[in-house]
Amino acid sequence: MMDSRSGTPKPRKRDRVMHALGLDRFNRRSASASPRGSMSTTRNKLFEGVKTALETVVTVADVFPPLKSTAAGLLVLLKAIDDYGENRKEFTRLSERLKVLSEIMVSFPAEFPEEVGDRFRGLASIVEESQKILEERLDPKRSKIERFILSPRDKEEVLKITQEISFAIEIAMFQSTIQNEFRTLQVVGTIKKDVKFLRRSELFKKLGEVAGAEYSNPERGTGCTPGSRIGLLARLFVWATDPNSPHVFWLSGPAGTGKTAVAKTFCTQLDERRLLGGSYFCSLKEQDLQDVYLIIPTIARIMAQTRPDYGSALQDVLEDEEGCRTPTKMALEVQYVKLIQKPAEKAFKSGDLLVICIDALDECRNTDAIAHLLTVLLTTATRHVKFFLTSRPEVALRESFETSTKHGQLRLYDIEAHIVKADILLFLTERFRSVRSIYQYYQASWPPPEIEQIAEFSGKLFIMASTAFKYITERNGVSIQRFKDFAQQSSGRKTHGVDALYSDIMAEAFRDLEPSEQELIHSCLSLLISAQRPLSPYDYSKLLDKDIYLIREAFKALHSVVQVPEEGIDDGSISIYHASFVDFVTSHTPREQRWAVEKAIAHAATGDACFRIMNSMLCFGISGAQTSYLSNGDQLTPLKLASELGYACTAWGDHAIYAGLESEPRQQKLKAFLRGKIVWYWLEALSAVKAVKYGYSILWKISKAGLLPYPCKG
Repeated sequence: MMDSRSGTPKPRKRDRVMHALGLDRFNRRSASASPRGSMSTTRNKLFEGVKTALETVVTVADVFPPLKSTAAGLLVLLKAIDDYGENRKEFTRLSERLKVLSEIMVSFPAEFPEEVGDRFRGLASIVEESQKILEERLDPKRSKIERFILSPRDKEEVLKITQEISFAIEIAMFQSTIQNEFRTLQVVGTIKKDVKFLRRSELFKKLGEVAGAEYSNPERGTGCTPGSRIGLLARLFVWATDPNSPHVFWLSGPAGTGKTAVAKTFCTQLDERRLLGGSYFCSLKEQDLQDVYLIIPTIARIMAQTRPDYGSALQDVLEDEEGCRTPTKMALEVQYVKLIQKPAEKAFKSGDLLVICIDALDECRNTDAIAHLLTVLLTTATRHVKFFLTSRPEVALRESFETSTKHGQLRLYDIEAHIVKADILLFLTERFRSVRSIYQYYQASWPPPEIEQIAEFSGKLFIMASTAFKYITERNGVSIQRFKDFAQQSSGRKTHGVDALYSDIMAEAFRDLEPSEQELIHSCLSLLISAQRPLSPYDYSKLLDKDIYLIREAFKALHSVVQVPEEGIDDGSISIYHASFVDFVTSHTPREQRWAVEKAIAHAATGDACFRIMNSMLCFGISGAQTSYLSNGDQLTPLKLASELGYACTAWGDHAIYAGLESEPRQQKLKAFLRGKIVWYWLEALSAVKAVKYGYSILWKISKAGLLPYPCKG
């Protein structure tokens, strides 16, 4: 077939290598030969490209040994065949398959499905065997001229090996179909899909691996009671769906007014309508959820997982943009532009509108960073994306919003009292109806007047109503009697906020206790307040050096303010229900009380417990690695640490810093640890739990205080 303009033959479509699809086609009949010079040039380019790719794999592929050995063997075979082989058609055919294969190998992720690994293991054994045969046939000591002087039998062997390797790659990595007399080879779908997916997953790991930040995490609470907060939610939906409304909405209110419940319900409703971009619920319960610099990267990762077009655009940014090697360490304005704005502008179409929710911003620990993030969000509008924020009206946040008019705002405490009371009544009625003993007792006259009295006592604070319910229905009390008594007591006094309720609960918890029992509860509270992440009853027993049954006894009277796993579930998490409880226990007001906790003292005690555990448990080979010739991921059995040791190794530094490094005894203990050989066992333990970054980070922080016994470069 001729080109009508140039008179030259058109290149046959079936002879093209469809690189972008990982696809090559070969006519079952013999193809017309291209001009020799053109074929030679194409072959040389193809050979050099494949050679370079295989050399790259040999240099950097350490995650999966068969991958590296396969690439090394193929490289040797490719060079030998190029030197000795005369059949250029077979050599080109092999090179075309190697081109696609090498692209898969270059992008091979650190984690991969076993099926893909098995295919490479099988291919590696064939390559190794072919390499041995070729080396036996061809003497590497021959001169360059002698390499071209081969016996017909040797030439046949080279041709045979070339063909065998081509077919081996086909069988291992490709699937073949026949259509219209053409044979089509395409990379096995699962391989292409898995490698592409895992490659993207590996790339997105740069965005951090914060877990549990989304609204769907059950630890974020249950949301609003059906039928409550309807007017508020309707107002939020009007804002969310109006393209002309401000791109930021701030819902504020004191602790306990129900901001998180509203945010969770709003997110649920947005998600059902495909309007939710992502959510990040900050929390005092976990260290990662207090880090402002993890918010935008985590939201970007969540959006990339749920919206493929956005994910592709974000992948392009992470691969191409300079300075994106460590997104969690970028300035907040750079994070926003590169991880949210650029991908959103590229991926979303006209009319698309998504809401990103960030709840409880005030629970992040860096107030300057919070203010900076708010400035970025308020001053950098992005089409298609809005932000719904909730927080207590702290000074740093109020000042940021006061300087901007480009946002909507609602203060929960400004909602009329009768509207809030109706919602709280609905909440209490629904909750107490689920308590069988109370509902059966009052069934004939439901709802009883006691609910009205508890609602009146709660005022505008949902946390008051929630905590009252938990206190009344504790398993170690008589629910019906507590229900009556609490309602009667509450009707005779005015509320002084949730602190008054907390004070009553704590006073009862500590009533008539022996000094040793009070000390145990206080130790548990100190660990609860200082722990860098929620710990289990088992971990409490190890860190406090007490039996698990004593830990459970200590928390028995605190079930209305602290969530404790069911009996027998000793690896579940102990956590607070609401951040206001931490404020109460650590505030200046109740410090004369037996339950008051000084944060610095609590951190010092927990830090000492971490050192005790590390000193008693760390040793050579603590990770369980059975050989130093394999990476941690390739060990015969998975590496792991006891949970209390895992916590101690990844938290002692934070406790030391929060306790204060000014103390001379603490400095001596720290220096002794860092000078001793135990520090090397600690690094081995960090490697086993993939927390080496923590080691670098904490050593750098300590070095700033001038306490390292050796230089540490940042």
